[in-house]
Amino acid sequence: MASLENVKTLLGISDTSQDTLINLYLTRATSFVKNYCNIEEIPIELDEVIEDIAVYRYRMKGVENVKAESKGSLSETYRDSLPDDIIAQLNQYRKVKFV
Repeated sequence: MASLENVKTLLGISDTSQDTLINLYLTRATSFVKNYCNIEEIPIELDEVIEDIAVYRYRMKGVENVKAESKGSLSETYRDSLPDDIIAQLNQYRKVKFV
């Protein structure tokens, strides 16, 4: 099972002030993985992927719909989807959905 403590360690958070938000990201990441892979149960091998998704989404909060931003000579470009390495890991567990 994906771990709140692992995500907090990856984010460098040592207090409990963000626990509710991080737990929400973990819950949503778990739902995303189940829906994306068309599975009911999460294999233990995907726990780290769920944690990575939660970390990614946590770090992207506040810039969810921003593609690029410029301030003076500083320019930043943001991703509009999950990183390719996360998608590649998920694709290994993706099942075909028959309708």
